[in-house]
Amino acid sequence: MIANYHTHSRWCRHGVGEFEDYFEKAISLGFQELAMTEHVPHRDRWSWIPWEEFEGFDRALNAAIEKYRDRITLIKGFECEYDPSQMEDYRWLREELGYNFLILGQHGAGKNLEINSFTIHTGKELRIYADWVCQGLETGLFVMLAHPDVALNEYPRPWDKDCEKAFAQIFSTCERLRIPVELNVNGFRQGRGYPSERAMLFSKNYNLKYLINSDAHDPAFLYDEAGRQMEEWAARMGIQAEERFPWGSR
Repeated sequence: MIANYHTHSRWCRHGVGEFEDYFEKAISLGFQELAMTEHVPHRDRWSWIPWEEFEGFDRALNAAIEKYRDRITLIKGFECEYDPSQMEDYRWLREELGYNFLILGQHGAGKNLEINSFTIHTGKELRIYADWVCQGLETGLFVMLAHPDVALNEYPRPWDKDCEKAFAQIFSTCERLRIPVELNVNGFRQGRGYPSERAMLFSKNYNLKYLINSDAHDPAFLYDEAGRQMEEWAARMGIQAEERFPWGSR
């Protein structure tokens, strides 16, 4: 890996390390690019970063990027849920504050995000998840789809018709919109149900671009043994991941 586009920090309350810790680690690894994509704050509902802390977060991130700007390409972004009520704030973050790298990480689905994407157990829930992901991608706000197969984390059946229908919808939308799909090292590292071999083999039916991302919540995880194993895992399935985000294709 020479780049990572899914990175968290201590600001999300379930990660560790300051921005500078990640930047120093990325430089030591020889990375060319690093995107900070903390969980997006929300004004009017719960979020990992409370809205009242956003000003301090933004100030600290801008200062750290300025400090390291001559040593590595650093990108401002957020990992976001698609939620129609939040779209104007997402546009404001992108267009006014320079958070250009918004990635879609759909941890919940349904009108009130009442379906937990990590604990989907029925085909109906899986189809709702796919609908919600695709509605998000269609907004044009998001440049990458994070852990698309998170919905299979606890799915109780082997690959079935509901899986095929849901992921055909997701991957065909990514293909049409030219949105890269993530192979998530953190799921691999923690032995979760994603990345899913069945889902990723199925994805090869589509003309997609892939990015291996660490989803780091600790600077030590930017590139570790799990990252190396993920590279081997993808290669065994004949998936060629991009070394860097395919800027030209966007």
